[in-house]
Amino acid sequence: MMGKEELITESMMNQRIEKLFSKSKLLCFGRYVLLAPQDAKLIFGSDFPTLPNRAKDIKQIMEARRAEILAKDKTAKINYFGPGPASNVMWIRYYEDEFSPKYGLESFDTYYIVGPHIFVGGGATAKSQNSTVESITAKTIEVAQNLRPRAPDEVPTEPGLCHEFGFTRLASDKGQVLSQVGLYLPELPDITFSVESNQNASTQGSNGHSLLKQINDRRKELGENYPKLTTLREGKRIVHGWAGEESLVRRADGTHDFEWKFIGETGNVAKPAMLDVTMYSKVKANRIGAASAASVDDEEALALWDKLLEGLKFRVAVPGAPSDAVALP
Repeated sequence: MMGKEELITESMMNQRIEKLFSKSKLLCFGRYVLLAPQDAKLIFGSDFPTLPNRAKDIKQIMEARRAEILAKDKTAKINYFGPGPASNVMWIRYYEDEFSPKYGLESFDTYYIVGPHIFVGGGATAKSQNSTVESITAKTIEVAQNLRPRAPDEVPTEPGLCHEFGFTRLASDKGQVLSQVGLYLPELPDITFSVESNQNASTQGSNGHSLLKQINDRRKELGENYPKLTTLREGKRIVHGWAGEESLVRRADGTHDFEWKFIGETGNVAKPAMLDVTMYSKVKANRIGAASAASVDDEEALALWDKLLEGLKFRVAVPGAPSDAVALP
């Protein structure tokens, strides 16, 4: 029987998958990059809300938003409508209802005009969270100064966060705590590969349970009703210093169901509280198992998984991350 290292080496040498990666590129999201085939595309989940190529429509967009605010509650009041505290910012400041002024709850809709796009932010004053007009103004100016457009295949070399249509320059240990992204592979359209990272997730109680413990607990809970699965590989797996675990199985209908998970520390940038990677085959119309057949066999699925998982890295260095976890020195 082959050992785990031998199996990984064999899977990574699969000719079909090697050919798929013969021309590859880096794709960035949040603080991370994925090494992917040349024609692959990212599908962003959690990201900076954006109205792509709508900068020319800013007036109509804001007018529609003002009408929406006033229609929602007849006691709502628009306090300010116009240019914000930076040259590329527009603001709508308002009270949502008649009670908001009493409690100092002023809402802010912020529109950052960045190249051809509009990035949409917001906030509200709240004494309980020390959120004031001054703090919101300062944050708005900071974002406006550091946000710029980004082409889909541009991989910046400075610290910051990659968005679908933009890039925010930031210190390497600041900013976004949640990243969610999926990878689309045109040559393997039934394959979905996704990454979720949340540095501020809780690791208390069951949130801190490892992947294999979660699986074993579920197996015990369901007993004979646990799905019949063929295990292709399962166990601990370190990826660029992240000591996680993987479970790679094939369902009875032929669907490949792969997952790797790392549990780190809440608030730790280099070792996020939760880093979860999954891959499924036989996907159609966002339904797992809906395709008539998987486009890859077991060996190809393992090889693709290994290539993609090993290609997940930080784009540039972050404090505490080992050098092999960084794509761009």
